[in-house]
Amino acid sequence: MSLTTENISLHNYWQAGIEQVLAGQDDEAQAIWLLPFLDENISINEEKISQSLIDYLSGTANQKIQDGEISEAYAITRCLYAVAPSNINALLQLFILSIQANEFNIEALAEHAVVETLIQDESADIDSYLVYLFVGQVGELLTKQDSDIYINFIKLLAKRINNKLDLVNILAPHALGQSGDLYHLGSQILEVCLEHAPEDMRFSVLCDLAGNINKERDYTKSIKVGEQCYQEGKKLGILQQVCGSHRRLAALMEAGEWLKIPEIAAQHREILQQFVAEEQQIISDMTIVGAPFFLNYLYDEPRNMHYLRNVIGDICSKSVKSSNKILTKNDEYQSPPKNGLLRIGYIASTLSRHSVGWLSRWIFHHHDLQNMQVFIYHVGQVDNDPFNQKFFRSKANVSHYLSGNAEEIAALIKQDEIDILIDLDSVNTITYKVMCYKPAPVSATWLGWDASGCPEVDYFIADPYVLPTDAEEYYRSKIWRLPQTYVAINGFEAEVPTKRRSDYQIPEDAIVYLCSQQSYKHHPDILRLQMQIIKQVPNSYLLVKLLANPESLIKIYQELAADVGISMEQLRFIQPDPDEMTHRANLQLADVVLDTFPYNGATTTLETLWMAVPLVTKVGESFVARNSYAFMQNVGVSEGIAHTDTEYVDWGVKLGLDLDLRQQVIGKLLQSRKTSPLWDARSFTLELEKAYRQMWDIYQSQQD
Repeated sequence: MSLTTENISLHNYWQAGIEQVLAGQDDEAQAIWLLPFLDENISINEEKISQSLIDYLSGTANQKIQDGEISEAYAITRCLYAVAPSNINALLQLFILSIQANEFNIEALAEHAVVETLIQDESADIDSYLVYLFVGQVGELLTKQDSDIYINFIKLLAKRINNKLDLVNILAPHALGQSGDLYHLGSQILEVCLEHAPEDMRFSVLCDLAGNINKERDYTKSIKVGEQCYQEGKKLGILQQVCGSHRRLAALMEAGEWLKIPEIAAQHREILQQFVAEEQQIISDMTIVGAPFFLNYLYDEPRNMHYLRNVIGDICSKSVKSSNKILTKNDEYQSPPKNGLLRIGYIASTLSRHSVGWLSRWIFHHHDLQNMQVFIYHVGQVDNDPFNQKFFRSKANVSHYLSGNAEEIAALIKQDEIDILIDLDSVNTITYKVMCYKPAPVSATWLGWDASGCPEVDYFIADPYVLPTDAEEYYRSKIWRLPQTYVAINGFEAEVPTKRRSDYQIPEDAIVYLCSQQSYKHHPDILRLQMQIIKQVPNSYLLVKLLANPESLIKIYQELAADVGISMEQLRFIQPDPDEMTHRANLQLADVVLDTFPYNGATTTLETLWMAVPLVTKVGESFVARNSYAFMQNVGVSEGIAHTDTEYVDWGVKLGLDLDLRQQVIGKLLQSRKTSPLWDARSFTLELEKAYRQMWDIYQSQQD
């Protein structure tokens, strides 16, 4: 625009009004801004005058933002919205600045004028970046009570965003970041994404929705959406069919629908086998890494399972590297500092009140930060979680809290010059992708779920018991066996018990068995053995925690009880405890805990042993079928270790009938607190650090 007398005159009016705004005189500013419309010396029309004012206010507000003068930017933007109430970008900017100025009120989203604006202004060119800032900043302030107001605003906003690709790319990660009481909000946001998603994104959004609804424990809806994923996937190709089949199986497993699970799992396995048998091209959907996950709850077949994982690992690694090469050769890595301090990086999405968090926290407490540097890469976690702050953030040299961009995370790890990167997740999509980039010269998987099959991971950390002797034949990563145990803790916190036997109408002299595992571990074959134990032990009861759809789980127990010939009166279905500490305290209800198979307990087994409750477990060949066996070996208790179905029943009956035997086991468990390597996290951490140093020495020797 050429410089004219009219432009200068308008500028003077607008500037004079701004001065009044910054002095807190909004009404005076509005009066000044009306004067150009009455000035006969200004010949341009009112529409152009209005646009000139809007442009001036917007530009001035943006400059204030760049200068860090947020309160002034907020004041100017408030006036901008008053002048142009149909400008949605101004509205979004106003909300963003009000948050930064600590003046945001969620009720503002529900005001009639706001809703009316969004409905009327159908031609708005909404700034996607402002939407991104808005959902990110408002999202951090949301509570369950605010969610209805927020989702209604999001729905209206979504209708006015022309770029639907941007819309989904902004809202979907935001939805998946919801947790706890706001899982339902995440699902509602994903439903908005599904409504507006471009055709080629719909299936991905649908799968995200299925996973999120699973977290809500809305089992009926979860199963329905899981089936929809499967049916949609079949139409699109083998990769999508695998992902859809996985979502269908996951929904059934979470619900405990064991009357349907075996058939669906067999179908899923066939689809996976078809997928790995075909010649694979580059893929973009990395959720495939978790597709074999639930099969481990049905099949103790480590060779077959690792074959699937390894082939999928090759496909994913090839796909990741083809899209973005973070680094390619070992000689690109930096040498370690001359002072000999190894830089150890841990990457995980589970360093919270999660099993991995509970078990890994002790090594961070005992790491020798005088002789090594510890970096933690928290994936998809916030930095205000009290558990995380206490046990992880405060115990590391550096803690990064990161979003879901694997490329950026890998680049950061490379920038931090990490020497050894430890994956604690195994099958988390983002973490897996980071490991495919191999951003550190040495890498290992520890704890987590099992070895991931990623070809870039050098080692899988185990012990003499948790893997069979021939596991090296089918594991992709080299197995690094620590001398005694692959995990150790200093114990568990516990509250005062909140339940007594009388709360469940169980006589005080009864023999009480307990199964407290998640629903997807309740394989009918092991439940049948538990029923046989109850049948042979007079005055015995089985407590079962309902960590699933109650109707589904009770139905499978009813069928098995009738088949075995016991009364449902011997079963008690109980609600989950409110937290982990209460769960541990209430283990005192049980005389004997009955483990699951083919997927044993891990954290639950350690809690049982620490609380000195006898355990019966069946030993398999898979990592997940040998956890309890490994832990019992390390506490010096063989009573309760079974290698066959018959032995499982026999040990259950013996421990139920023989009080002296139970007391002997309890005595051993209490004594083990003083002697077992399982309860000595300090010594374990020293062994782990020794292993890291040896891994590094091997790497260096290979570079010579």
